Amino acid sequence: MEANQRKTVATAMIAAAIVLFVIYFVRPFFDWATWNEAKGTLDLGIIKVTTRPPFPSDGRSVGLGLIVPIALAAAGFVIGQSRKS
Repeated sequence: MEANQRKTVATAMIAAAIVLFVIYFVRPFFDWATWNEAKGTLDLGIIKVTTRPPFPSDGRSVGLGLIVPIALAAAGFVIGQSRKS
């Protein structure tokens, strides 16, 4: 593979990693972090019913939002830096 091809593949892998990270982790985390208790909680005195979104810790958020992007970015960096022997 030539240097230009390696650079293109590496850039595409890193871009895909960023997109996955933003869609599957950053966006749910931002929703969770910016939730407003005054607007999203029904307080009945004895019990509070909340509509706060869950923290992004389910399998999809962790797998597609953290693990896959790290693996893609790492592979992209390795491909981008590899040289022909």
